[in-house]
Amino acid sequence: MKKNMGTMLLGIFMALTACQKNTGIADASKAAPTKDLLAVTPIEVPALQAKSTTVTTEAALKSAVSSAVAGDVITISGTINLTSTLQLLASGTSSSKINISGGTLNCSGLPSGSWGVKVNGSYWNIQNMTIKNAPSCGIVFQTGGYNYVYNVTTSGNGDSGLQIYNGAHHDNITYSHSNDNYDASAGGENADGYACKLSAGQGNKFDHCVANHNSDDGWDLYGQPYTVTITYCTASNNGYGSAGDGNGFKLGSAGQSVPHTVTNCTATSNLAWGYDGNGNTGHITTTGSGGSGNGAGLFTRIY
Repeated sequence: MKKNMGTMLLGIFMALTACQKNTGIADASKAAPTKDLLAVTPIEVPALQAKSTTVTTEAALKSAVSSAVAGDVITISGTINLTSTLQLLASGTSSSKINISGGTLNCSGLPSGSWGVKVNGSYWNIQNMTIKNAPSCGIVFQTGGYNYVYNVTTSGNGDSGLQIYNGAHHDNITYSHSNDNYDASAGGENADGYACKLSAGQGNKFDHCVANHNSDDGWDLYGQPYTVTITYCTASNNGYGSAGDGNGFKLGSAGQSVPHTVTNCTATSNLAWGYDGNGNTGHITTTGSGGSGNGAGLFTRIY
């Protein structure tokens, strides 16, 4: 009997030991997963690929512009007759701009008061094209910045050929022409060749540009709060209609003290002054600039 009792006790002990081992295994199964099990493989999203597109119609042009990404090249072939303002709203990058070039944009079919082209994006190259016959300005840089314009002609528009305002900044206009812009409704009072006015931002530049035979001024910096740099530019034969001022370079307005820079420029045969500070008391630099044949004289109110 004692031997049997010992056997029974030994069996109970072994059973209890087995239960403890099983419990340990179960608890281990509830432990937190290892680091490797928690690792998540990231999903790679492919970058949008730049593309080259040649367009011949308004619909194709606006489709290419609206879907543009950094590095795109959009080429206009021939003349496109716009029926509404072309809006450049996308942005490139400092290392990969969006490029649009070539052809002619005829804006005569736009609704009254419309701009031909509106640029609210940044980092565009706009090159080798003509923008003409818009009811209002030919092309306006309204916001955004770091845009580059090369060899663009703005002609026959109902307000300024090219205008920068409303905070647009660091736009660089080079080797371009603006001519025969005239606002008939105001007797020519507003249509300049180039206008960087009414609160444009910082860092805007004009280089090797020509403003000829515009109804108001060649360049107009009225109400511009930041320095504009103008180099190697020519203003000639500006000022016609009943109300055109006719200055080659109008360099600010009353109540301002902004140091604009006009270097190696020429003003010839303008209706009024070649260079007029227009009440701006900032130190305006006119190094190397001159001209002849201006109706009122060469320099006035330059401090």
